[in-house]
Amino acid sequence: MFRRRSGARYLKTLSPYDRITSHVMTRRSDAQVFFCEEIDCKYWDEYIAEKKAEGRDMSYLDIVTAGIVRVYAQRPALNRFIMNSRVFANKDIKVSMAVKKSLRDDVSSTTIKIPFTGHENIFDVQDKFKEEIRKNKGTDTSNSTDKLMKFVMSGPHIVVKLLVWTLKLLDRWNMMPKAVIDASPFHGSIFVTYLKSVGIRGVYHHIYDFGTISLFVSVGKEKHVPVIDAETGEIRPGKIMELLVVADERVCDGLYHAKSFRLMKKYMENPRLLEERLEEVVQDVD
Repeated sequence: MFRRRSGARYLKTLSPYDRITSHVMTRRSDAQVFFCEEIDCKYWDEYIAEKKAEGRDMSYLDIVTAGIVRVYAQRPALNRFIMNSRVFANKDIKVSMAVKKSLRDDVSSTTIKIPFTGHENIFDVQDKFKEEIRKNKGTDTSNSTDKLMKFVMSGPHIVVKLLVWTLKLLDRWNMMPKAVIDASPFHGSIFVTYLKSVGIRGVYHHIYDFGTISLFVSVGKEKHVPVIDAETGEIRPGKIMELLVVADERVCDGLYHAKSFRLMKKYMENPRLLEERLEEVVQDVD
């Protein structure tokens, strides 16, 4: 009973080493590690200009999210999470993101969570995100996450604390209602924050102990620095984008993370590779 949960499956065949770490480090905040990957914006700017000439507007966010979906489809251990010291794999790739309904201090934010199969190309990912963001822009919009938060916060303080404690307990024992999991931005594969949209540099954002997200990526404003051109070997003025990552090290080892982010860098430096749909999504172990 306690090994079954909505939207995920329990991994039974992991090695003792892979399983013991979640007993030693029982919380995500015990196991978070920090990583920075630098991307030369030259490749992104060239690709965006090429697509604009073809009549399609692309953004840095489109390239990052499409790269994430592709890497998760090919490196499935990234899509694991730990619950009550047990290791689970998400059945699909769920990307969460905070969205400001309007760029004003007095307007609240909301969150969106978009599921992907992993077969999508960069245009599929862009279209899904644009449609979801469009539906959640404007101060009069309300999605399932907003409704859940409003319901939880509708009672007195003591009732709110009791309700949140109950939800955490249900989640720990894999008894969280599916409707809550579907509405919660904390139950997914990865959280992306796009701070470039508000004009600031990226931050290392903690991963939450509540929910199932094991990796947080922050994309901030690019910086202008001298770079060594990969093709000519010469130093030139350039723009660098930092992908700031906070990950739960318990879901897979350092070598797996390193190979995954080398693959991510490969896609970031050649977004054209993301234009083909992925024929086969790699499945995690049993």
